[in-house]
Amino acid sequence: MSTTAATHQHSGDDDSLVWGAKRIGEYLNLDPRQAFYQLESGRVPGATKWGRKWAAPRKVLRQLAAGEAAPISE
Repeated sequence: MSTTAATHQHSGDDDSLVWGAKRIGEYLNLDPRQAFYQLESGRVPGATKWGRKWAAPRKVLRQLAAGEAAPISE
């Protein structure tokens, strides 16, 4: 698990959402531009766009970062 994901491991509960491509990218060890591309391409399971802002379930991001979910294709 990346150190970034480890620092987020205990913040918030699993049902909460992570808002914004930048924060989502932090969970997935991606820079904001890479994260935005992955989000726009539909490669982050459970992620949705609310107006102009992206949101993704914290639980899914943790699973992706830990390798417990299908990896994001590049």
